[in-house]
Amino acid sequence: MKFRMTVMAALLSVAASNAQSETPAGPLAMGQRIQIGAPRGADPVVYDSTGGSFTTTTGVPRAYIGGAANIVGAGPQVDITSIDVFMAATAAVTFTNIRARIQLWDTYAPAGTPIYSAPAGVLITADAGPVTTVANTVTTLTITLPTPVRLNSLTGKGFAVNFQGDTGAGLADDANLTVPLAINGAQNVGTSAVGGGNGFYRNASGRTDFNFIGSDLRTFTGITDTRTALVLRGNASVPVTLQSFDVN
Repeated sequence: MKFRMTVMAALLSVAASNAQSETPAGPLAMGQRIQIGAPRGADPVVYDSTGGSFTTTTGVPRAYIGGAANIVGAGPQVDITSIDVFMAATAAVTFTNIRARIQLWDTYAPAGTPIYSAPAGVLITADAGPVTTVANTVTTLTITLPTPVRLNSLTGKGFAVNFQGDTGAGLADDANLTVPLAINGAQNVGTSAVGGGNGFYRNASGRTDFNFIGSDLRTFTGITDTRTALVLRGNASVPVTLQSFDVN
């Protein structure tokens, strides 16, 4: 176990050292919250990478942003029941619909090509309906999942988020809609598994399959705690399924 942990730490260190550095945009204001699906109630937060303030990457393309989560809970498994995704708008636009798309992954390997494997469930899609965005403002979309998504462990869980907007010609990726990055403050719940807590992925390589390669890893110049913003709620005390026995 000690050898395995040492190897993983070495891989994370190499991946972080290969990250390309960018200049962040300015701080973002918090805007409206949109609830999609009926609220579930008191499901606990098992991962919350917000904290500090929000900004965006100035690099493009940036329609697909990813990260990796170390989740809090007894485990050994976790059922995700709702997700907060955060949408940063860099321009004021009126959309007839905005669609959030999220893929969760069971395995994150920063040295892998690509970095994620073993998708957890199918691609999650949620329509927010008509939205008029405000420039440099973050909209929170709280999405209740119709069926919980099972993650088979608590550490190194990958995720990628994309927003598509429709201004009348159909849904399409829009560089003005991206995922904000949390900076300059401690993470609220859990830890980011990317770069020891400093780094995010954007689709600089042009991938649109909710996966990335190592060269998509980014950090911000002069900032040491950049994280892709995401909140996960659910049950992180899921026991391994027990085999049933008949007792006569």
